[in-house]
Amino acid sequence: MTVKSTETANARLSQPWLDDFDVIRGFFDEEVHASVERLCSDNTFVDLLTSFFTMTQPGNQDDEPQDSKHHGNLKQTLHSTFSKLHNISSIAELQELTSSIASPIIDMSVSHLSFSGLDELPTDKHYLFISNHRDILMDPILLNLLLHRHNHQTAHCAIGDNLLKNHIALEFALLNKCFKILRSLTSPREILKAMKIQASYIRHLSFNQSDNIWIAQKEGRSKDNLDKTNPALIKMLGLAKPTDMLFGEYINKLNIIPVSFSYEWDPCDIDKATELELTEQQGHYQKESIEDLTAVKKGLLQPKGSVHVHFGNELLGCNIDQMKHTEIAALIDQSIAQHSKIYPVNIAATVMLDNQILKESDTELFSKEDIEKAAAELKYRLADCSKSIRKRVLLNYAAPLIREV
Repeated sequence: MTVKSTETANARLSQPWLDDFDVIRGFFDEEVHASVERLCSDNTFVDLLTSFFTMTQPGNQDDEPQDSKHHGNLKQTLHSTFSKLHNISSIAELQELTSSIASPIIDMSVSHLSFSGLDELPTDKHYLFISNHRDILMDPILLNLLLHRHNHQTAHCAIGDNLLKNHIALEFALLNKCFKILRSLTSPREILKAMKIQASYIRHLSFNQSDNIWIAQKEGRSKDNLDKTNPALIKMLGLAKPTDMLFGEYINKLNIIPVSFSYEWDPCDIDKATELELTEQQGHYQKESIEDLTAVKKGLLQPKGSVHVHFGNELLGCNIDQMKHTEIAALIDQSIAQHSKIYPVNIAATVMLDNQILKESDTELFSKEDIEKAAAELKYRLADCSKSIRKRVLLNYAAPLIREV
């Protein structure tokens, strides 16, 4: 439920501590019209989005969607969206418009979208969704699309400020209920201050506004597909707890829902493996300025095959009042791992790795033909890769079958 502009203005007058959130928060309703006007009067906004969704030139097909019909529909939707932006005056209206863009993107790049567990969550409650992180924008887009379609509030989404350096990206993200995670800070004092603000803002969204929230289980996308929640994330959430409340009791009241994203194919699979390999060889990895934008574009527009999203409710019925942050993180990991969906490519990758043994129950999940087809696609994708990159990609796809739960 979006707060009305007059209610928001009155709240800010009576609760001046809300100003502390200005450094990270998304826009209020009364700020929407001015923001939209800024975007619509900025020629670079239309140019950026148009170029982002424009087919690449022949000879550079890495970023080119396979289905030109869907891509044409997407560009038509974008042009229609631009014409409606001027009339937007609330976050809810803007999100409706964003949903109209998200649907053709998903139709174009996802062959089959499925989900489970969402129907077990009452729509009149608020949740903190903590998920594994496969794709920069597709993860929150899929989450909010499913929430919207099934009568849940869309979630306020945490996004690193490293992805919001472009003023247009920042403006559009804050219009879409995103809030900033301040990753660019280096001073320990400033980092702690930012963590306290983030924790307090999440508390405000949860208990004062009864809103849904999404945050990834650790900083950045998982490059190795080993989905481990950073215990420091859970510890950060507890920085906002009332002094008279146990840590576990407060975390329990946030209504954490572990969310497991399972993508059949990862458009950035080789890029992620290359980053890991160079980091290991050189001790660090220096991103080019264009890399995040390229990753966003690939992740949104390139084929991903089937995608499954599971909403776990294990923590809602679990007594975590006496638990430590490390134990709560382990419970989230367990839920995400147990509900990962297996695809033929996961079987094929495991078979192609040396000294990896599959359980008989795993090999019976799919036909021999499906596994062989996935293996052929893997070999084609990895044909020009070095042996070390090839192994990393195979390990990523095999992770759901060989990792420890």
